[in-house]
Amino acid sequence: MPQTPLSAKDDQSGQPVDWWFMYKVAGKSTTTSGPKATGTEYAYFDARTPDSGKLILSPPRIDKDGALPATLAQVYGQQANDNLGWFFYNDENPITGKTNSARGHTKGVLAFDLATNSGLWLVQSTPKFPPKGKYSFPKTGLPNAQTLLCITLKDSDTALAIARQMFVAQQPNVYLASAIPPPLAKLPDDARLKLMNDQIASGTTPVHMVLPFWSAGGKKFIAMAKNKSWGLDFYNDLVGPALHDNLDVETWEHDPTPPAQDSDKIHTVVDMKAVDLTPLGIDFAWPEPDDHAKLAISARSETTHFICVGDMNFTIAQRRRGGGTVAFQCEPLWTSISECLRGVTVHPKKPPK
Repeated sequence: MPQTPLSAKDDQSGQPVDWWFMYKVAGKSTTTSGPKATGTEYAYFDARTPDSGKLILSPPRIDKDGALPATLAQVYGQQANDNLGWFFYNDENPITGKTNSARGHTKGVLAFDLATNSGLWLVQSTPKFPPKGKYSFPKTGLPNAQTLLCITLKDSDTALAIARQMFVAQQPNVYLASAIPPPLAKLPDDARLKLMNDQIASGTTPVHMVLPFWSAGGKKFIAMAKNKSWGLDFYNDLVGPALHDNLDVETWEHDPTPPAQDSDKIHTVVDMKAVDLTPLGIDFAWPEPDDHAKLAISARSETTHFICVGDMNFTIAQRRRGGGTVAFQCEPLWTSISECLRGVTVHPKKPPK
């Protein structure tokens, strides 16, 4: 029986979709009416949302059904397939419960199928996820908000290009992987093979990379990553200058933040204070201390509007960790997010050592 190409799956019917974005609600959210949040709720947007659309509160719940478990079912529910390869990576290992701070501050899933020439990439911010064996969402991920982006890749070579960047820059902690597809076993230098064997580039050479790639539907994305030896600020010195935009960031920030000015002396990065979904008709709001998102958008003053979803925080401490983000343009999604970000957080700013 022919294999079905890998893809992101949509929220309602589990059908293939080019890409989707989720903003999981913080379980600590405040509401103006109705029951308290459980932390399983999420706002959803995908490639089929019309230009007049916006982020909507999804009927499914992230711990039971919807786009995320439907997408990962292609890995968990897969029958024997010698052409399928995948790996889970997270600096906080759900199997052992341990954190590997020597590896990248990076979380997600990369999967590819050599027979159907397809692949998908899930970029997400939840610690201790995904689990081994079958789908579940960790209870430890419910109190704080999380961001997730899944992309149907153009082909398996796109997965290879992403893996090459991961290998040298993000340096992920791979804690679970499929069996090696036999065709891949003959290619010892293939970065997918190396990562599936939990290998990363060695040495202390500073690395930062900008990788344009395309989805199966022809949408352009830009993956940006740096290793722990690069030593500079991820958003100020890589993302902002690469996109030529001022940025508003919403990330987990319990440490001092860098100065606002980018290294190009033209653009700035501003740390937001809170998220309020009520402008979208969604009755949830939460402050920055309850947000484990890794999100950045172009500032409202910009004419080009990017959304960046990744796994790096806007803190000085993150200069010592590898990680990355994925940037793309989608005006209705950018409008939704920009309507929900509130204020500017004032953190103590300490000079780098």
